[in-house]
Amino acid sequence: MHSFDDYYYFYLVVKHGGFSAASKASNITKSKLSRRILDLEAQYNVTLIQRSTRHFKVTPLGQELYEECIKLIQQVDCANNVLLKQKSEPQGLVKISCPSVMMRYQIRSLLNSFLLQYPMVQVEMELTSRRVDVLHDDIDLAIRTNFQANEDSSIVVRDVVKTTHCLVASPALLQGRTLQFATEISEFPSIVLGTQKNHYQWTLHHQQHDEELVIPLEPRVKSNDLAGVYYSVLDGLGIADLPYLTVEKDIAEGRLVHILPEWCSNVGTVQLVYASRKGQRLVMEKLIQHLVDGLRGQATQSQGYLN
Repeated sequence: MHSFDDYYYFYLVVKHGGFSAASKASNITKSKLSRRILDLEAQYNVTLIQRSTRHFKVTPLGQELYEECIKLIQQVDCANNVLLKQKSEPQGLVKISCPSVMMRYQIRSLLNSFLLQYPMVQVEMELTSRRVDVLHDDIDLAIRTNFQANEDSSIVVRDVVKTTHCLVASPALLQGRTLQFATEISEFPSIVLGTQKNHYQWTLHHQQHDEELVIPLEPRVKSNDLAGVYYSVLDGLGIADLPYLTVEKDIAEGRLVHILPEWCSNVGTVQLVYASRKGQRLVMEKLIQHLVDGLRGQATQSQGYLN
């Protein structure tokens, strides 16, 4: 089977009415155009163009082929336009993974503003606290909070902002009691994220002094999703470690009590995780930058971020 180029060369010659005119219009040598069309005719043992030093005529078969070549060129032009449009306007489907609570409190407004700005973009969301594998789970962009150093060099992990966590409980659980010391935490049931760990603990960091405390736990409730932790603590089932962003309004309105506010229970790094920068689609490039700018903007307006 001949390459597309042969049909393109034939199209040029017929369109411009001769080899010299086609050569001048396309900057392809006359000899190359002639040779490639002769090869095409020889392969199929046909005559497409009758030519001499003074005569150029397209045969009926050549005219039929030319009309098909026009359709072929138009299809190629359409394909090129798709690629050119992709370079100029973000579009296409992006598959995103994000914990549901993070989507609600940090990502939703940023993602929706991006979709309103670029109507040709579609999003497919997997809301989960599961640590997805972007290389094997068919995910374009994973948004997560990480509490450990990344060790996977096969993916791109972009650290964006740091968020603080705090210990909270419902007033019903505390029954008017104010905890003065970290050791008192063990007198109450705990609610934790994660169901597969061998042991659980909270590590507290003092906000003013270089001091650290480790509180071992025997959880009453374990959840594989942060939303489960949030609703369990709201219903008075125990003390929980939650992102300050998640419970900031609940603390202000009295639905939850901030326990030992001079201590920070955890610091996490919000990360954007994706497979590669090489050949990255425009929609991914724009979305990643939009999220980075938006999250860093949020960090200047809330106590839930570490400056």
